[in-house]
Amino acid sequence: MGKLKGFVLSITFILIFVYLPSYTQAEETEFNHLIVEPAKKPSTAGALKITDINGMKTLSDKNGEPIQLRGMSTHGLQWFPDIVNERAFSALSNDWGANLIRLAMYVGENGYATNPEVIKQRVIDGIELAKANDMYVIVDWHVHAPGDPNAEVYSGAMNFFDEISSLYPNDPSIIYELANEPNSNEPGVTNDAAGWDKVKSYAEPIIEMLRNKGNENLVIVGSPNWSQRPDLAADNPIDDDNTVYTVHFYSGTHEPADDSTNRENVMSNARYAMENGVAVFASEWGTSEANGHNGPYLNEADVWINFLNEHNISWANWSLTNKNETSAAFQPFELGKQAATDLDPGEDGVWSAKELTVSGEYVRARIKGVPYEPIDRTKEEFQTVIWDFNDGTLQGFGINPDSPIKDIQLANSNNALHISGLTNSNDVTEGNYWANLRLSADGLNTEVDILGANELSMDVIVTTPTTVSIAAIPQNSSYGWANPTRAIQVNEEDFAVQNDGTYKAKLSISREDSPNLEAIATDQENSQLTNLILFIGATQTDEIKLDNITVTGDRTIVEEPIVHDELGTPTFPSNFEDNTRQGWKWDQASGVKSSLTIQEANGSKALTWDVAYPEVKPGDAWASAPRIILGDINTSRGENQYLAFDLYLNPVRASSGALSVNLALAPPSLGYWAQAADVHTIDLTQLDSQLQTADGLYHYEILFDLNNILEDKVISADTILRDLTLIIADQESDYAGKMSIDNVRFQNEKTPEPGTGDEEGETPEPGTGDEEGETPEPGTGDEEGETPEPGTGDEEGETPEPGTGDEEGETPEPGAGDEEGETPEPEAGDEEGETLTPGQSEDSGKIPVSPVSDVKGNEDAKQNMIKNENKHHLPQTATTMYNFFLLGCLIILIGSLGFTIQKRRNS
Repeated sequence: MGKLKGFVLSITFILIFVYLPSYTQAEETEFNHLIVEPAKKPSTAGALKITDINGMKTLSDKNGEPIQLRGMSTHGLQWFPDIVNERAFSALSNDWGANLIRLAMYVGENGYATNPEVIKQRVIDGIELAKANDMYVIVDWHVHAPGDPNAEVYSGAMNFFDEISSLYPNDPSIIYELANEPNSNEPGVTNDAAGWDKVKSYAEPIIEMLRNKGNENLVIVGSPNWSQRPDLAADNPIDDDNTVYTVHFYSGTHEPADDSTNRENVMSNARYAMENGVAVFASEWGTSEANGHNGPYLNEADVWINFLNEHNISWANWSLTNKNETSAAFQPFELGKQAATDLDPGEDGVWSAKELTVSGEYVRARIKGVPYEPIDRTKEEFQTVIWDFNDGTLQGFGINPDSPIKDIQLANSNNALHISGLTNSNDVTEGNYWANLRLSADGLNTEVDILGANELSMDVIVTTPTTVSIAAIPQNSSYGWANPTRAIQVNEEDFAVQNDGTYKAKLSISREDSPNLEAIATDQENSQLTNLILFIGATQTDEIKLDNITVTGDRTIVEEPIVHDELGTPTFPSNFEDNTRQGWKWDQASGVKSSLTIQEANGSKALTWDVAYPEVKPGDAWASAPRIILGDINTSRGENQYLAFDLYLNPVRASSGALSVNLALAPPSLGYWAQAADVHTIDLTQLDSQLQTADGLYHYEILFDLNNILEDKVISADTILRDLTLIIADQESDYAGKMSIDNVRFQNEKTPEPGTGDEEGETPEPGTGDEEGETPEPGTGDEEGETPEPGTGDEEGETPEPGTGDEEGETPEPGAGDEEGETPEPEAGDEEGETLTPGQSEDSGKIPVSPVSDVKGNEDAKQNMIKNENKHHLPQTATTMYNFFLLGCLIILIGSLGFTIQKRRNS
C-alpha cells in the first residue's frame, strides 16, 4: 500500500508541475525575446540597409550590425492630425523609447488625393518632428480603398515620392512605404501571384526613380491580401538590394505558426519569405482582431512579438489615436466613463498609464523592451476635500470636551481654520500627543464616504517655519475611539513660502498612523465619516491655520449595468411597434452607449436613449456622438431617392451650439462605406421658436438624399446596403436629455409621408440643414478638406480602416456590437436573430469576396480572395481549451487513484 501511495503522489506532482504552468496566463518568462535592448536611434545607427547575416536577409545599421526598429503608426492623418505635435513625438522617442514612427497618409478616403497640399504638409511636419526627436520615419502611401495601387486615385504616387525625396535627398532617417495594403477592395488585386505582379509593376518604376536620383533609402512594399503574402514577393522579388516586404497581422485574428509550409497563415508566409531570400517588415500590427475591436489579445501578441524580435523583424503598432477601438493607444471618449486622452501629452511631456489604453500600455513596454507591468484598471483614484472652510465658518470644528488644553481661540481667517493659543500645546513627539489640544468636528452636518481612502492630509499654514505635530482619529457610528499609532510632524524644511508671505506645508496621515482611518476606509457596510478628532501641537508659535482637510485613495470601479430593451430581428423599415429594437444597437465606436429602450414619442413607439455631450469637446466631433447602427439588413433603395426618419428631442438642457445629424451606409460594392453628403443641423439656440408635439417633444423630419454621396460614390437602385448608421454629432452644444428615432424608411418624395411628420402644425424645421445639397456645417470635419470624420475610421461598416482591420476584405464588423457584454462572434453572427455578415463563413471566419460575387453567391470568387485563411477567434491564450482538458484529465486521474486506494483499504 505504501508503494502505491508513493506512486500516486509522484504521478500527481509530475502532472501538476508539467501542465499547470500552461494553464495559467502566459508569463514573459516563457519567451526569450520579449525583453530586449533599447532601440538604436538614427543618430548612432545611421543609414539602413539590408544585409545577409547567417544566411538570412535582415535590416542592419550603417556598420552592418543588425538593427530592429520598434515604434508606432499614426492613424489616418486626414482624421487624426493632432498627433503631429512636438510633445507627442518627444514622448514617443524619450518616454516610450521608440526609434520609429509611421505616418499613415491615406490617399483615398478623403485623404491625399482629395487634399494633396494639406495632407502632404502634415507628412512633412511629421518628418521634421521625427528627425528632431531622433526617430526613423516611414512615409506611408496608404493604399487601402481601393485595393489596387494602380487605381486612378493613386496616380500621384510617382510625383509624391519624387517631391518628398527631393525635399529630403537620401536622408538616412526616411523610409518609403509604397503600398500599405494591396487588397480586394474594388478595384483590387487578387490574393495570388497575379495580384503580386500588379503590385510589383506599380512599385518598380518608383523604386527606379528613387535610385536614379541617388536615394538609397530603405523601401517597403506591400503584398496582396492586406500585406499578408510576403511569400509571393519572395517567389518573384523586386530587383533592388534595399527593399523589404510587409507582413501585417492582428493578434486576435492571425494565429502563429512554427513552420513555413502553410500559405493560409500569415506567420508561416513571413517565415517562408525569410527562408527564401527576402527581408520582411511588420509595418502595421495590432493587439485586437483585424477589425480593430475586441481583445486586446496580449498573450497572442507576446507570441508574435517574440517571433519578430527573435528574427530581427522591425515593427510599428497600429495606432496613435484616441478612437474608440481596442487597437488604439489612447483612451477614447465614452459618455459617463472618461474623456478622450489628448494627443498632445501636455507640459510634462508624457502620457500617464491611465491615459493609455491597455493596448497602448502594453505596446509601450514592448517598444522599450522592458517587462509589461499593467496598472490596476479595476480601481480609480479619488480625492475628496472634506473641510475647505470656504464658507467662512468653522465647518463643525470645536474644542473637544476632553481636551487638556481649552484656552484656545478658533476662527475662520481667509477661508482657513485659524487656531490660536497654542503656547501650552507644544509636544511634537510621536507618542505624547495626549498632552496637546484636542479638536473635533462634531458639528459636521454631512456624511462623507471615505471607502478606499489611504491618506488623510491637510495644509498647515504658519507665519514662520516651525514644527507642527498632528494625530487623528476619524470616527463614525461603528468606529468610535481607537488610539492613533503616532502623531505626524512637518518641520521647518517642509514649509514653502506663499505669495502672501506665509508658509505652507502638507501634513499626511496614513492608515498605519490612524487605525480608525483604515477601519472606516475598508468597511464596505459603513465607510461614512461623521467626525474627526485632531491632536495638535506646535513649537515656537502660538498660532497656526489648517485648510483643505482631504482624503485620497482608490476605489474599485463599479459600473452600473446597462440594460437594453429586447434586440429583436433586424427589420427595415423600422417602426418599433413590436416593442423591440428591431436590430438597432450601438456602433462599437459610439461615444454613447446608454440604455436603448422603446418609449412613446408623438403617439408612436420610438427607439430612445439618454445623452449628455461633454463640456470639453474632443477633437473629433464624432467621438462624443451617439452612433446607432442597423446591421446586416442587406437591402437596397430601389426607386427611392431618400432615407428618412423622425428625430425627437426631449432636452433637460439645450441652450447653445447645435447638433448635426449624419448618415453612413455600408455597401460592399463601395468598400463598405458611403456617407451622405447632407448634414442636417439643428440649431439649439432656436428651440424656443420650434413647435412641439402634444407630449412636449421637439420633432424633426430628417431626409438624406441618396443621390448625393461623398467621394462621388453612386448608390444605384440595386446596390446592396448591408448596414446603415445614424450619427448625431455635437457642435459646441450643451445638450443633455433624451433622443428618439422612429419610422426609419426609404421614400421617393422629399415631402414627409403621411403619418410620419408634421402633424399638429409642426414644420420640418426650416433652417435645420435639411435642404437638399446643404454643405456640412463647420465643425463636422469638412474644413480643410477633411472628411466629416467618417467615424474616424472603422465604425461598423465604415471603410476598412488601415489596420483597424478590414484588411483582408473584412468589414469593420458592423453588426458585431459590443453592448450587453457580449463578445462579437464574427463566425456566427452576433446577436439574437442576426445573420452572417456578407463575406463571412461559419467554417472559416470572414472571407473577403468581391461585392458582386458575394451577392450572387459566386464561390469561385470567394476562393480566389480568401483572406487569412486560418483565421479563427482566439481565446485570450491560445491554449486555454487544451489546458482545461488537461486539468480535467488530472482531476479524473487523481479521483480514480484515490478511489482505488480507498477500495483497497476497505478490502
